[in-house]
Order: sequence, then structure tokens, then C-alpha cells
Amino acid sequence: MKPSPIRLSLVFVSTSLAVLVSAHAHAEAPLDANAIMAKVLESDPLGLSGAEVKAKMTVTEKSGRTRALAFEARSRKYAAPLSKSVIAFKAPADVAGMKFLQVQRKDADDDRFLFTPELRRTRRVAGTARGEPFMGTDFSYADLDGRDLRESRSKRLADTVVSKQPCYHLDVTPTGSSAVYGRIELWVRKDNFVPLRWALYDKKSNPVKTLLVKELTHKGSRWFVTRSRMTDTNSGRSTELAFDNVSPRDDIPLESFSVRALEKE
Repeated sequence: MKPSPIRLSLVFVSTSLAVLVSAHAHAEAPLDANAIMAKVLESDPLGLSGAEVKAKMTVTEKSGRTRALAFEARSRKYAAPLSKSVIAFKAPADVAGMKFLQVQRKDADDDRFLFTPELRRTRRVAGTARGEPFMGTDFSYADLDGRDLRESRSKRLADTVVSKQPCYHLDVTPTGSSAVYGRIELWVRKDNFVPLRWALYDKKSNPVKTLLVKELTHKGSRWFVTRSRMTDTNSGRSTELAFDNVSPRDDIPLESFSVRALEKE
């Protein structure tokens, strides 16, 4: 006996509803902490993987005295989320001509080289120096290489709002043997996975620094942090990082990220 049209309609409607409910449930499935962290690393908001930038770092002492460093940087992803980058300093005079090469590695310490023009010499920056200030600023080598995020485990805390933007709140524990920080808190914008606020702690869970994003700029298909401020919790000193010009690129030759190229240019 053939099923009636009414019965066929009911079966069709029931099946359609089941598919819709399943799809909706899948779409609404909450991201876990590891998935959020993967997207944070992919977003690369500091523009150190796939861009050319002109930028300035302004160090402000607690007394109000300032010092500004101007630089240009180039970068390219080579094995996502890993990247290679070169920073070339233009001012002031005592650092003009100095260059910093960084190559992120997955299963080994990242490569870091600093070129000094007066000596025409390049020296390797050891992994043990990751916690040291980068060029006298409040950013450390570890803040630039992102390894404490790349090698970590994360826990998702209660969602919150930062600067009127809905954010994920992550509690991150670096797990690498060379980790500088004992703990990192991130407040990550939900729509683009850019951290708007960082709280950095030492290995005794004492607060040491905070990073606040002051401006985001959309270029091509990416978001860049074009204004940010790193503040040392203990000294009260801060460094503002400002990108005055950002050009997303994925065609910078990989061979330009080498010690030979660093010394030749």
C-alpha cells in the first residue's frame, strides 16, 4: 500500500526540522580554549607574518621622559602559524642601521640575530635572553616571538566585554622549557580573534606587564593592531607601538630572511 500524501508530507517536514536543528546546534557549538588559541595565532595581529610596515616605538618613563625608535619591518609566513621577519631601525642615530632577524621554529628554539652596522657583524640572540627588553623597550624578545602562546595550554573563562566588544577570556599557561611567563590572560575579540588586552604574569603568578590595544585597522582580509601600549606593572614605564603604514604581503622572498641578506643589504 502506498503511503498517503499527508504521511509523506509529515515525514518530509520532520526530516527537514531534524536537519535544521542539527545544523543550528553545530553552528552554535561553543569553541573550546584550544580552538580559540589556534585562531589567535592564525590572526597574527602584530603583523609579523605577511606584511610590510613602517612603525615607531615610543618609550615613556614614569617621569615622563620619552625616547622614540623608528623602524621598518617585513615578514612572511612559511609554515603557518610560523613566520620569518626582519626589523630594520631607522632612528635615532644610535640604533639606525641595526637589524633584527627572527625565524620561528616548531621543534627547536627560534632563530634570532641582531646586526650591528658599525661592526658589520651579526650575533645570535640566545633563547635564554627571551625575557630581556627588545632594544630597550618594554617589549621583550618573547613578546615578539609568541612562543609562550604557541607552546601552551589554555582554559576558557567566562566571556566578557572589552572596549564595547564581546570577548573570549582565556587563561593561558606556557608549557615550553624556555617559557618567560608563568601565566597569560587574554581577552580575545569574538569577531576577529584579536586579543584586545593581555595580562602577563611571572612564574610566581605576580603581574609583570599589561598590553592594551588602542587601535585596530582592517587591511585586505586581515586585522592589524596599529596602536598598542605595553606597560611594566612594577616600574610604571610603558612603550607604545604604532604602525603608521601597513601593507599586507605574501610574496616577500623567503631568501631575504637570512643572515647573509641581513649583512648584505
